[in-house]
Amino acid sequence: MVLPKRTLHRIVIEFSLGLLVFWLAQSAVAQDAAPQAQIGSEAARPKSSAEDSLSRTDLIKAAQKDVASAMQAAEKALAEDSKASGSDKAVVLRQLVATLKQFDSIYERQLSAQQEIEALSIEERKYQEAAKTLETSDTPVSVSELDTVASELETQKARLPSLRTAVNQASTQVEQARQDLAEKREALPVENSDEESVLRDVNSDSVRAQMARWELKRAEETLRLRELVLEREKRKLAVAEAAVELLNRRLTLMADRVTFSREEFDDRLQQIEKEELELKRELKKMDAQQIANESRLRDARQRLANAPLNRLGELSEEVEARRLAKESLEAKMSGLNRRLELLEMRKTAWQRRHAVINGIGKPAEWVSWKAEAADAIAALEQEQRAVILLLQDWKKQAITIENKISNLDRESGSSVRWLEQQLQSVQSLLDHLRDQDAYIEKTQALLKKVVESVNGRTEHQSWHELLELVLDTQFNGNRVRDWGMALMAVWGLFSVLVLVRNFLIGALQRYLERRRNALVGEFFAGVRQTRTLVLLMISVYVSTLLLDLDPMVNSFIRRLTIVAVLFQVSTWVSYFLRVWVFDYLGRKTKRDQTSLGVLSIFNSLSQLTVWSLALLLALQSFGVDVTALAAGLGIGGVAVALALQRILGDLLSSLSIAFDKPFVTGDFIIFDDLLGTVEHIGIKTTRIRSLHGEQIICGNSDLLNTRIRNFKRMKERRVAFEIRIVYHTPYEKLVKVPTLLRNAVEAQANVRFDRAHFKAYGEFALEFEVVYYVLSADYNDYMNAQQAINLRIYESFEKEGIQFALPVRSLYLQGMPRGGETELSGLETGGEKTLAQLRA
Repeated sequence: MVLPKRTLHRIVIEFSLGLLVFWLAQSAVAQDAAPQAQIGSEAARPKSSAEDSLSRTDLIKAAQKDVASAMQAAEKALAEDSKASGSDKAVVLRQLVATLKQFDSIYERQLSAQQEIEALSIEERKYQEAAKTLETSDTPVSVSELDTVASELETQKARLPSLRTAVNQASTQVEQARQDLAEKREALPVENSDEESVLRDVNSDSVRAQMARWELKRAEETLRLRELVLEREKRKLAVAEAAVELLNRRLTLMADRVTFSREEFDDRLQQIEKEELELKRELKKMDAQQIANESRLRDARQRLANAPLNRLGELSEEVEARRLAKESLEAKMSGLNRRLELLEMRKTAWQRRHAVINGIGKPAEWVSWKAEAADAIAALEQEQRAVILLLQDWKKQAITIENKISNLDRESGSSVRWLEQQLQSVQSLLDHLRDQDAYIEKTQALLKKVVESVNGRTEHQSWHELLELVLDTQFNGNRVRDWGMALMAVWGLFSVLVLVRNFLIGALQRYLERRRNALVGEFFAGVRQTRTLVLLMISVYVSTLLLDLDPMVNSFIRRLTIVAVLFQVSTWVSYFLRVWVFDYLGRKTKRDQTSLGVLSIFNSLSQLTVWSLALLLALQSFGVDVTALAAGLGIGGVAVALALQRILGDLLSSLSIAFDKPFVTGDFIIFDDLLGTVEHIGIKTTRIRSLHGEQIICGNSDLLNTRIRNFKRMKERRVAFEIRIVYHTPYEKLVKVPTLLRNAVEAQANVRFDRAHFKAYGEFALEFEVVYYVLSADYNDYMNAQQAINLRIYESFEKEGIQFALPVRSLYLQGMPRGGETELSGLETGGEKTLAQLRA
C-alpha cells in the first residue's frame, strides 16, 4: 500500500519532533558542563554585588549619624524645655527621643543582616565555583566517603523546605512593612523645613509634625530591614541549593568509582559489635534498677494505703513518681532490645552491600535482597510513625506535670519534689524516644543504600556491558556516547527546523494560490527570509550543551551562534518594519510625493536603528566593550542634535504632520493672524497661499506649535448676530420680533434655524440674538444667506413699523426754563454741547 504524500510528510515531521524532544531532554541533563566564559561572568557578578553591599553599609552608617544628630537636637530641645516639663511640647519631645532611640536597634539589625548577606554571597560563590570546576577522576572512592557525601546531601535537602518557608515569611513581612509605610505617608502632615528650628519652636504642633516625619523615617528603615532580611533568606536558600547541586554532582561522580574493601567492611562490623556490647551492658544495669524501682513502688503503695488524710496528696504524688520511673525504665529496656534487633539488621545490610558492590553472588540473589530491604523500609516507616505518636503523648504528659508544678505553692516541698521526679522520668523517656527515632532513621538510610547498590549493579544486562564500556570510553574530554548523542542532536534538530520552515513555506504558498491575503503574503515572504546557515548554527550550539568542550571552542561556537541569530532576527525585523512603513502607514497617508518622502526617511531611520543595535550586540558577544563606543556615539549624537536642532525639529514635525494629518494639501487653515490654503508640505517647511495672493512659508515646528483652525474640515457654520430696536417699541410688536426673525431665517435655503430670543436690555436699545447654521463650509454661501436674512428682516420690520435703535443718549435737566428745553430739543441727534454752552 502506498501512503499519500501528505500522510508521509506528517509522519516524518512527528518522528523528527520526537527526536527533538528527546535530545533537548538530554541537553538539559548535560547542562552541568557550562562553558568557561560563563564561569567568568558568574565569578564577576558577586564582585559587583559586594561593591553594592559596601555602599549599603556606608548608607546605613550615614543614616545612623543623621539619627544621632537628630537625637542630640531633640535632647537639647528637651533640656531647654525642662522648666515646662508638663507641657505638650515636652511630652511630644520625649516621645520623639524614644522614637529616635528605636533607630539604633533597626540599624544594628540592618548591619547584621548586611554582613550575613556578604558572608552568604561568598559561600554561595564558593559552592558554585566548586560545582563548575568539579572534574571526574579515576581515583577509587571508599564507601565511607560516599556515605558522608550522601548524608550531607540529605541534610541539605532537608533544610530546603524550611528555607523556602522563611523566604515566604520574609516576603510577607516586606509587604506588611510596605503597607505600614503607605499608611504613614498618607497620614503625614505638611513637613517643616528646618528640624532644629522646629524643635526649638514653642508650638507643640510643629514638633508633632516632626515626630510624624520621624515615624515615617522609622517605617522606611523598617522596610529596608525587612528587605535585607528577605535578601538574606534568599541567599541562604541559594547557598543551600548550590550545596545540593555540588553534592549531587559529587555523588554522581563518586558512584561510578566506589569500592568497599574488606578492611572497611570489618571496621563496620566491629563498630556494630561494639554498640551491641554497650547496649547489653546498659540492659544489665537497667535490670538491677528495675528491681529497685518495683520495690520502691510497693513500699510507696503500702504507705499510701496506711496514710492519714493530711498526707494522701503527697503520698499519691510519690506513688505516681515511682510508677512513672518504673514505666519509663521498662520503655527504655524495650527500646534497647529493639536497637539490638536493628543492629542485627544493619549487620546484615552491610554484608549484603559489601557483596553487591564487590560483585559477590548472583544478580537474582541481589534482587531478592532488594525486595527484603524494601519491605524492611516500609515496616520501619510504620514503626517510626508509632514512635512519633508516643513522643507526642509523653510531651502532653510532661506539660501536664509542669502545669501542676507551677500551680503548687513552693512551701509544699514534698509534693513539688515528687512532681519534679515525675517530670524527670518523663523527660528521660522523651530523650530515649528521640534516640530511638534517630536509630530507626539511620537503619532506613542504610537499607536504602542497599537498594541503590542493587539497582546500580542490576540495571544493565550482561550482553550490554561491552557496549556500555565502548560508549563510556573518553574521547577528547567526552564519552563516545555523548559525541553520538551530540551528532544525532545536530541532525535531528536541523532536520526538524528545516522541515518546519519548508512546511510553512509550502502551506502558505498553497494558501496564497487559493486566495489573496496581504497579511499572509507578508508573513510568507518573512518566512522565506530564514537562512539555512542560521538553523545549522542553532543546531550545533544546542548539541554542544551535551558535551564538555574546551572553553575557548565552546565560547567561539556560542558567539558565532549569537551573531547568526542576531543577523536572522535583524533580517526579520528589518523586513517587517519596511512592510509596516510602506504598506500599513502608506495606506493611512496620501500617496503623494511628500508622504512618500517622509515614509522613506522614517524607513531609513528605523533600518539604521535595527542594524546598529544588532552590530552593538554582536560586538558585545565577542567581548568588545561597547559602553565606551555607545557613550562616544551618544556624545556625538548630542552634539549633532544641538547643531541641527531646528532642522531635526522641523523634520520630526513633518513626520507628525504626515502621520497625524492636522491638515493636508488643499485645506484652508488659520494660524496666528495668518490664513490661506495649503499648497505644499515639505520636510522642513509648509507653503500656504493667502487670500491676498502671496505665498506664506512657515517652518513645520512653528506651525505645529500654534493653534491651527482647519476650515476645510468644517461641515456646517454656526452664525450668531444681534438686532437692536428702540425702547419705545410697543409690547404687541415686541413679542412679534422673534417670530419675524425666525421667518427671515427659515425663508432661506441651505440653512438651519436654531433660536431667536430677546437677549437683554441694552444701554440704548432692546437686544435680540439670532443663531442659525449654514449647511455648507463655503464662505460665499454664508455671506449670501446672511445678506438675504438681513434684507428680509429689514422688510419685515418696515411693514410692522418696528424701528432699529441707534446709539443715542437722553439728558434730562431739572429747573431749566421752557425756552431752554426747546433749544435742547432742537439739537441734532448725536450733537455734543458743553455744560457751559448749555448754561449760556
